[in-house]
This record gives sequence, structure tokens and C-alpha cells, in this order.
Amino acid sequence: LGLACPSGGGVYVYNPTGGFTTAVLVATAPVFNGGIFVSTTLQILFCWGSTETQGIGVSQDPMLISWSDQGDYTSFMPLTTNQASSFRIPIGSVIRGGMAVSNQNLFWTDLDLWAANYAGFPLVFGFNKIGAGAGAISAHAMQQLRGSVYWMGSNNFFSYGGGGVKVIPCPVWDFVFQNMNTAFASNVRAMPNTPFNEVGWLIPSS
Repeated sequence: LGLACPSGGGVYVYNPTGGFTTAVLVATAPVFNGGIFVSTTLQILFCWGSTETQGIGVSQDPMLISWSDQGDYTSFMPLTTNQASSFRIPIGSVIRGGMAVSNQNLFWTDLDLWAANYAGFPLVFGFNKIGAGAGAISAHAMQQLRGSVYWMGSNNFFSYGGGGVKVIPCPVWDFVFQNMNTAFASNVRAMPNTPFNEVGWLIPSS
């Protein structure tokens, strides 16, 4: 199966063995989301920038993370018999992106980097801020190469590996950050060059 989520939309599932069919909406998943990813070690679907139920409908919360039951991308209702739940990151304005890495699930806000570590019942996940001031500039500014994660923030480049979050020294910092068209910062894209063990980014120039 393939899962997809347009920015600001719902969760869709595609079955490649289902013949000539298109992706269909998962009706029981959050209605609006900033994006999704699957925790590969636990087979849990994370939705970030998700929706919460109000008295007369639903509203999108840019700082809310919702996740499904283990092994069931359709089950988001928290029960005592499943592991579905949600957590609202208390600091920042918007969750910019997320990624599953080895034994961890990472979330970048506009300000910081947070890690969701599996804790079991009843909390399921414990959330910790592991990179203060190391937020991401866009939803696609992160990349994983070998055993580390790299991303571009609003004023620096960062890496996360065995030694924690670090700033990557950049000899062309002035060229990048003083010549970037910040009105289109959401278009920043990570550009891993795996055969040469390099990481890079595509940026909108002013």
C-alpha cells in the first residue's frame, strides 16, 4: 500500500494490486494535515499539523501531532486498547516537517527540533526538544544520509547524529542567506548526492 497527503489535505491510500483504481481518502484519519510519515520501526502513521474535533466540527492546529494505532493507519481514535493518540508541541508557530530515523521520530517546527521516542502505554510516545533554535525553513529542507540527518534552517545549516544537533560551518553563508528570496522560502528542497556522500539544498534566489 502507498500513503499520501497533500499539504493541508487528508490522508490517501493507494493499493497497487487493486487494478485500475485511484488513491482513496482514509475517512477515519485527520481531515486536514501538514504532512505525514510512517514510523518504520513501529508501523505507526504520524500526521503533523493535524486536526482536532471542536464542538461543531474540526479545526487544523499547526502544532498538533496525531498518530494511528500500531499497524493500522485507519485507527486514530485513542482507546485503552490501542496506541493511537496525539500531542501538541507547546513552543513555536508551525510544524514544518517530520521524518522517521533509526529508533526515533523527528519533528521540526519553525523554531526547534523535537524527538518522539516510544515509551509504551499509556503515553505511547515521549516528546523532547533536542535542538533549540534549530528549526527547519521548509517542509522539504531535511535529508538523511548514512547515519546522520541534515537540514536547512532560517539562518544556518544543521546536522543531527551521535553527537547531537550541530551547526554545519558554511563558507558560503553570506551568499545563501543574504541572497535568498525569503518570500519563497517554502520552496527550499534538500538535495542528497548519495554516491558522493554529499548533502546540498536548492534555494530560491533573490
